Amino acid sequence: MVEREEKKREDNVNPDEIQVITLGDCPVCGGKGTLKAMQYIHEIPYFGKVMESTIFCEKCGYRNADVVMLEDRPPKLYTVRVEEEKDLFTRVVRSKSGTIELDEIGVKIEPGPAAEGFVSNVEGVLERVRETLLMAREFKRQEGDEEAVKRADEVLEYIKEVGEGRKPLTVRIMDPLGNSALVGEKVKSRLLTQKEIDSLSLGPYVKVNPDELEAGSNEGSGEGGSSKEKDHEEETD
Repeated sequence: MVEREEKKREDNVNPDEIQVITLGDCPVCGGKGTLKAMQYIHEIPYFGKVMESTIFCEKCGYRNADVVMLEDRPPKLYTVRVEEEKDLFTRVVRSKSGTIELDEIGVKIEPGPAAEGFVSNVEGVLERVRETLLMAREFKRQEGDEEAVKRADEVLEYIKEVGEGRKPLTVRIMDPLGNSALVGEKVKSRLLTQKEIDSLSLGPYVKVNPDELEAGSNEGSGEGGSSKEKDHEEETD
């Protein structure tokens, strides 16, 4: 079982309506009452209701976003083969717990503690990768790592050719919480195996075992205390 910080709030927020909630003080800059959450619920055709949530500070600009499905969906692997320009418009729904793989360029985007969710398309994902790669390339250039710079240039060129419809790209997204997906005519999907689920990162989320929680709460209960006390009496008699 997975404990989610975001609770479904579709009863309080109308579709296509943006709601802003004041959360309190900013944990980053300490701004008083400057931390807010902006929520937006909308419908993705053939997929369902999605809530995009962004926490931000009006004072220092801190920002963190996530995407949550408002309909229960099982953990799945989604795949699409990008072969022409129109495939670039395949919708990408990525939550904080989603892992994205771009096969031909060897890129894997795994969620970490500061992961952000987003709703975009394949073209948007490639642009994010391109921007990150440009920064990494500059760092390697300053370090004098010519081999890394050359590899970055090759990947950047491949991304450019994918955008022009001249090179293919296999895009996959996997989410153990079922909050991420690819949406489009060419998309294929299947359920994740338990082995695959166990190998994937949950990003900022944590797994909670309900049996362990129940056992822990019983340890401090009156019933548990009486049993221990009885054992002690038997030992001393």
